[in-house]
Amino acid sequence: MRIARVLPWLLLAGLVVLSAAVYPSLPDTLPRSVGFDGHVTHTMAKSPWTWGLLPMIAVFTQLLMEGIRRALPRKPDLFNFPGKDDLLKLPPELRAPIIVTMLWFMDIVACLTLVVLLAVQLIMWYAARGGRSGLASIVVMMVCVLMTPLLFLLLQRVTNQVDAAKRVWESRRNPLAR
Repeated sequence: MRIARVLPWLLLAGLVVLSAAVYPSLPDTLPRSVGFDGHVTHTMAKSPWTWGLLPMIAVFTQLLMEGIRRALPRKPDLFNFPGKDDLLKLPPELRAPIIVTMLWFMDIVACLTLVVLLAVQLIMWYAARGGRSGLASIVVMMVCVLMTPLLFLLLQRVTNQVDAAKRVWESRRNPLAR
């Protein structure tokens, strides 16, 4: 799980460094949007603001995710999922391993979000240089679509842990009820 902790920051650094490195070589007009066929549909003038907006959104998003991640051990109610009420009823010693899984889930979400933002920036760079990015655009859309079931599966892991801890807690409180 260590790599999931470091990877979002590496992806963010890669996005910021790559964006800064290619900025001088960009043409005066940048794509604002690219269609599924890979053709540029709208353009905008080149400026540090227009090219740097996506990296700034990525920095803000990562800092927000990190803030939530750091607050989560003290405030597990920040993590919204179907078993939240059951989690909050558990004693701290049974919550601790569940919170570790929740933190891992947050790191995975951060990684996937940054991969998508990095891919979008690469598509825009490629399109700005005159390339057609149709296949890349479709791949980004597919990654976004496939992320949803993956995240639900990972979230189910948290829910399963809550259910198991709830059973342990109930058996401790009422040992004869088995």
